[in-house]
Amino acid sequence: MHFNKLIAFGSMMVLGGLVTMSGCNDMNGPGEGENGMTSSVQMAFTGAVSWEGNSVLITATRDGQADSKYRCYNEAEACFNFNADGTIEPATGQNKAAKAFDELCSSVDVPDPDYPGSLNVTFTYVIYAGENCNGTVINDENNTHDFVCYAADDFLTQDYPNQTANEELPPGDLLNKVLCVSENTDKDFVFISCAEIDVPEYSYATAAFDCGCVPDNYGGCNCGDLDPSADIDPSCSADPANYCAILCGP
Repeated sequence: MHFNKLIAFGSMMVLGGLVTMSGCNDMNGPGEGENGMTSSVQMAFTGAVSWEGNSVLITATRDGQADSKYRCYNEAEACFNFNADGTIEPATGQNKAAKAFDELCSSVDVPDPDYPGSLNVTFTYVIYAGENCNGTVINDENNTHDFVCYAADDFLTQDYPNQTANEELPPGDLLNKVLCVSENTDKDFVFISCAEIDVPEYSYATAAFDCGCVPDNYGGCNCGDLDPSADIDPSCSADPANYCAILCGP
């Protein structure tokens, strides 16, 4: 299976994945009919970053099932470990499970009358910080860790995070592209000079500062880049009655 790395633009870092897929029946053993046409899946994650020590759980879920005469798998799930260069290989004990991606049932197979459906397949991708699909999930469903993946044709609309949804699988080898996105932090700094001053008489403040705030045209104070209540403490505000000194507390 192949994943390629695309590089950052602006503050967005885009990681890409190429996924090759094959398709047929939920095959616990050989079928009793002739071999059906299958679709096959291969993957590798490549690029400038190091994927060493990470892993991915790939799941194929089918809408309906192919007729039982087809010698193929309707569904598949396997864990793959990453090499440093982004290529992947079956995780420990996952060789048999990974092989199912090479023998998935095709969407053109005849559906099982008891399990009708389009026979299209949805592939989901769960990326782990550790090997053998252990450790923190990097692309969790809430995007807690700022890393989410989309099929290439869903990259702009972003309707189906971390999956290739409802894909029609013709017989043969197929290549899917998965793009994973993270947003970098753009950090700026502003330095503001303040002087600690005496607390004005009759005020309820416990601390007072002169940070260069000046009266505005609306009876308030203009402190420029500084928002006293947001940046210092919720109890702080610039007081127009005291020459726009910043009063804090209690």
